[in-house]
Amino acid sequence: MEEKGLKNNYLFTLVKFILFLLIFCFLASFSKQFLEEMRADRALKVDIVLYSVLACFVFNTLVVDLNNFYKNVQKFFFHSSFISMVVPSFLILLGIGYFLIPRVFDLDFDRDFFLFLGGFVITSHIVFVARENKGTNFMDFINYLFIFSILYIVNLILFGLYLNVAFKIDLGKVIVNGFIDGAVLIKNLFSQIFQR
Repeated sequence: MEEKGLKNNYLFTLVKFILFLLIFCFLASFSKQFLEEMRADRALKVDIVLYSVLACFVFNTLVVDLNNFYKNVQKFFFHSSFISMVVPSFLILLGIGYFLIPRVFDLDFDRDFFLFLGGFVITSHIVFVARENKGTNFMDFINYLFIFSILYIVNLILFGLYLNVAFKIDLGKVIVNGFIDGAVLIKNLFSQIFQR
């Protein structure tokens, strides 16, 4: 009986690995389309986003690990651990703040600072998601890859919504073109695998 359960676990892990490979094709194409859409808006400085990602990694590595703090904040807003991994609370609060405060108090805000903070927060959230999902064995690792790839795509879309507060990001175009490019990538992958 135990051997049958073990075989089912390995079969389920294999299915998750195949699904991860398929989702990874979409992850790569969505990321590419998102970057192209960011570059299309001249006011949006992609280098600031890259600096914010780098700053988050350097800060987490050399100064202080923010993961425990971020985890506590996420649990304060969301009691479900799954929702806390899907929804970045700081990013939503920043987006709402930058949307409402200038309108209510008739102020201008620095879009570069808005961009830097958003990049830093979304990177912190992705680091949090990665650390919360890591496992200790091969099956946990496959599960980690599967879940992380899905959550990455969801967080990329949420980051696009955040950026729409100050910039013009056509998320519909990103999703449609990313889906088409991902499907083409999968088709090419399968044609390479099953080619004579």
